[in-house]
Amino acid sequence: MAAFLAFELYFSLTGQFETWLAIAAPAVFVVALSLAVVTLVRSRGKPWQLRCTIEGVQARGFDLVPWSALAEVRFSPFWPRWLYLTTSSRHRVISFIPREPGTVPTTVVFNALPIRTTSSSRLARQRTKIRGSPFIVLTSTVDATPAHIANSIRRLTDVPVSGQVP
Repeated sequence: MAAFLAFELYFSLTGQFETWLAIAAPAVFVVALSLAVVTLVRSRGKPWQLRCTIEGVQARGFDLVPWSALAEVRFSPFWPRWLYLTTSSRHRVISFIPREPGTVPTTVVFNALPIRTTSSSRLARQRTKIRGSPFIVLTSTVDATPAHIANSIRRLTDVPVSGQVP
């Protein structure tokens, strides 16, 4: 951050930046940094992202989905692979496939703050088409490994677990 501000100050003083750009660039940087800090602070106060219990599975902020409402739990790799070059190959996407459409929440647990989307019906159709369910979890965002999650689900319920579990 200090290097960015030093370069920005140098370019401003030498006249290589317009005045409005010299003011706008650090302001945008400060806003982005503030959002990152807020997200980090909020995530520290939330100890769990995904909870698997004997009753069912729950993403933080959403209702519990009973195991009886699920037809399958599918593990699949990230794809396209080139889009996830920074992600370890051991991470997976978990799709909770419902028996009937509309019985699972439309959410992606992919960061510290699970999101509800404003256009959830369109995104739910897209996720269902691509992953088989609108309720997906990226294992890179939870503390447990994919193998641990799969073993826990097998221990808690008889819902089939399929796909590539490392």
